[in-house]
Parts: sequence; C-alpha cells; structure tokens
Amino acid sequence: MHDRKRGSQRRALTSPWKYALATWLAGVLAAIGLGAVSPAGPALRSSLGLSGGALAWATSSITAVSAVLGIPAGWWVRRFGAQRALSWGLLVMAVAAAVSATAGSWGLLLGSRIAEGVGYLLVFVAGPVVLTGMTQGAVRSAALALWGTCVPMGLAIAAATGGALASWWTWHQWLALTALGPLIMAGVLTTVLPRLPRTAVPCAHREAGTWNGALRLGVAYGSLSLVGVAVVMVLPPFLTEHRQATPAVTGTVVAVVCLGSAVGGLVASWLLRRGAALASLVPLGALMPVACLPAFSAELPLVISGGAATLVLVVDGLLISAVFAAVPASVSRPEHLDVANGILNQLGGVGILMGPPVFGLVIAAAGWGAVAAATLVFGGLGAVLLLTTARTSGTGSPSGVSRSPDAPDGVGMREGPEPIGKAADASNPDSRRP
Repeated sequence: MHDRKRGSQRRALTSPWKYALATWLAGVLAAIGLGAVSPAGPALRSSLGLSGGALAWATSSITAVSAVLGIPAGWWVRRFGAQRALSWGLLVMAVAAAVSATAGSWGLLLGSRIAEGVGYLLVFVAGPVVLTGMTQGAVRSAALALWGTCVPMGLAIAAATGGALASWWTWHQWLALTALGPLIMAGVLTTVLPRLPRTAVPCAHREAGTWNGALRLGVAYGSLSLVGVAVVMVLPPFLTEHRQATPAVTGTVVAVVCLGSAVGGLVASWLLRRGAALASLVPLGALMPVACLPAFSAELPLVISGGAATLVLVVDGLLISAVFAAVPASVSRPEHLDVANGILNQLGGVGILMGPPVFGLVIAAAGWGAVAAATLVFGGLGAVLLLTTARTSGTGSPSGVSRSPDAPDGVGMREGPEPIGKAADASNPDSRRP
C-alpha cells in the first residue's frame, strides 16, 4: 500500500517533465531559426549580392521584432491563449523560413525574416506561460530555468549544423531545413500537450506597481543579455587581432564560449530542481567581471583566456535562467504572466541589439581592459535587480496552481485570479492538492 502511494507520488513529481521538455524543444527549434542566417552568410552574400550591413539586418531582424513588439505580443498571447500562440508561432516561423529559402532578393529575405521574428516572439512569450501552467513547486522553477537555455542551445545547433552542411548544401536547402522542425513541432504540441482550462481574461489592473517586478526582471534580462551577446561578439576580433589566432581556432573558442551559456542554464535548472533559492545564485554574478580580466588578456595562454571567457558565459546563462524562473513570483495575478514575458522579451531584445555597439564604444575609448568594467556595470545591474525580486519569491515559483482532474498526473493548471507569491513545497505532496 505504501509502495503504491510512493509510486503515485513519484509519477506526480516526474510526469510534467515530458510536457516541459516538449515545450523546451519548441523553444530550441525557434532559436535555430534565429541563428539560421549566420552559417549561410557567405553564400547569401554571394548569391544575392548583399553588403555586410544588409546581411546584418537580415540576421538581427528577428531580435529587432522582439525589441519593438514584445509587450504588445504579451497582451495578444493573453487573449489568444498561450498554447495556441505557441503552436501558431511555430507555424508562422515554418512558413516564413520556407519563404526565405526561396528568396531571390534582399527585400524578400528581410520581409520573411521579420515575419519569422513575429513567430519567434510568440513562441518566446507563450512558452514560459505554458510551462508555468503545467508545473508547480521546484519543478516549475527548474523548467523555467531550463527554458533559459533555449537560445544558446538553438544558436549552437544552428552554427554546428549549418557550418557542417555549408559545403554540401545550398543556402536554399539549409533554410528550408530550418522550416521543417517548427512545422513538425507545431503539430506535436497540438497533439501532446494537455489542454489547460480556459478562463475569462479580466480587465488589466492599472494600480501603481502592477508591473514593477516584471519591469525589474526585464531590465535584468536586458542587461545580462547585453553582456552575453557583447562578449561573444567582441571576442573574435580580440582573438584574431591581439592573439593572432587563426580563424579555425577562433571559431572553436567562440563555439565553446557560446555553449557555456547553455551549461550555465542547465546548472541553474539542476540547482533549482533541488530546492536552491534564486537569491543564492545571484552572488555568482561577481565572477563575470573578474573572469573578463584574463579572458581579454593577451599575455595569458589562449586556453586560460578561452576558459575565462567561457566562465563569463556560464554565469551569464545561469543568471538569465534564474530570471525566467523568477517571473511567476514577480506578478500578483496569473493572468499577468503573458504580459510579464512580453516585457522580458522586449527589454531583452533591446539589450541584445545594444550590446555589441555599447561594448565597441567602450573598447574604442578605453581599450580591451574596459570589457571587465562594462561587464561589472551591466552584469551588476542585472544581478542586483534579479536579487531584489528573488528575495521575495523563495524558489521563484507561484503558488496559485492546483491539480486539474482532467490533466495527466503531476500537471498543474492555472485557475482563476489567485495571487502568485511563494513557492509550493516540492517535498510535501499535500501542497499539490486543491
């Protein structure tokens, strides 16, 4: 009898992960689309006669959409439903990627990439909301932290796969391949994910302070994203110009550094799954500016510099994942989660766009040693803002969630406008009962 009860409790604890992993995979496939143009860059420039600036616009247009439309997308997802928005976002990305594969001009390529950016934005606003609705307690914190690894994982896969296929496939075939994953995943999610109960969407609350927590986390996400992208973008010219590294060595170092962000997110997910408090992760942010000193030093061996740069991205990825885990506790009502994630994506997009030029100006004015100072300023801002939110959230999980009798074991469903605050006790099965 006791064994049967323990087995039931174990299934309740683990079964949400199959839905969380399916949602996470949707985010990874969307992020592959984000990085799809870079490995095909030389072929695209040659085929369409593009300048470096035109190619840069085609590459960054997806992020630009998030920087402009993140908050409106949050309002729209709130009314349309997160699960439907997630599937439709993947479908829009698939269609737009297929169109870009047939592009014969820069205008068509740019237009299709902007359309793909709309689908990407829907996926990244709706995905965390879906995860929040299907998980609870420490599982929710871990799942949301895992969501923070979608972008570095997708970019790494795009770079590795696109680079490997570059000598065998045309850029048309490569971009067409990137359309296939989101298309299949849209159908899989429609079939696999349990339906969350639909609730009426009340009028937005306009009292002072409604979005303060989400805005703090949005600025934190933007600041941390700025640091991560900037370090990755300024590292190649440093290695080639000041370390005389070959293009092959530079590419290898940068690939390892990029993967560091995903490793950091996985570490955050692992720690939060085991009950670590978000606030306990924030002090690790002090390692970023310290590690920048050897990372951008021309006197140290390349392996030490590369390892230090990787450490910067590991900590950056860990803190970004912690930001996602803190979102549910930053709002007072479940129906505000969609807009909160829209705020995160909009301010994160701004940070990604600002990172390379801001660090470029700092380096031009004060040299490579100033990278550590810039990282201290922006990384410190992100860490402090994350800490002010995490202190009030325990492990960062909302408590306004209960089991739905129509859902599979272990899947939590959002109900009504209950306040979101402290985390459910992951070690007490009774805390998961209605």
